Amino acid sequence: MFTAISDIYADNLLKHGVRYQTLVEKFVSIYGEKPDFIARAPGRVNIIGEHIDYCGFPVFPMAIVPDCLVAVRSIEEKIVDLANVNHEYPARRFSYNPVSMVSIDNSQQDWTNYFKCGYKGALKAIDCNAPKGMQCLMDGNVPRCVGLSSSSAVVCCAALATMEANNRLLSQENVVEASVASERYIGTNGGGMDQTASIMSQPHSASFIEFDPELSVTP
Repeated sequence: MFTAISDIYADNLLKHGVRYQTLVEKFVSIYGEKPDFIARAPGRVNIIGEHIDYCGFPVFPMAIVPDCLVAVRSIEEKIVDLANVNHEYPARRFSYNPVSMVSIDNSQQDWTNYFKCGYKGALKAIDCNAPKGMQCLMDGNVPRCVGLSSSSAVVCCAALATMEANNRLLSQENVVEASVASERYIGTNGGGMDQTASIMSQPHSASFIEFDPELSVTP
């Protein structure tokens, strides 16, 4: 089990523990086995620097407690089974394709597209052409459509999960780079603030993020 960022507030530890245990129990009820690990990536709130990361200018966001979780069990068959604790999102299955890695249809508003983006970007980042299959169960509580980067949290979490499932977890900077590239598969030409805040934030701190001449994060 690992997280992209430590739990921020001590009084949330028990709540997180219960939520993780519930996720594991639900995973067992679906797949019959316990997950190997749980990946986590939080959403973020922006303090100042709106839409200027696209041009390489610095920004000042911070990660938040609401997050995306993915419980994962690695399997040998090159398929990905993806379920969600929220029944609003139906379970999906997709297979690894040696040519495109995975098919992402931007014309279809399917919740799994963001996971597929992270999956594809992670495999490209770790140069993996024979990936493990994955049984996955997602739980997310970042509010949608309110500017807290729920979609980027899913992409980052999927990238982390895919790397860990294949025993190739990269440095934080490289995970950020892979996640930024990943989200572009769905047509989001962001500049990297959301993914950097999700992956590299520290507890109790906002992050001054600079992109030029290279990625730099100062709590």
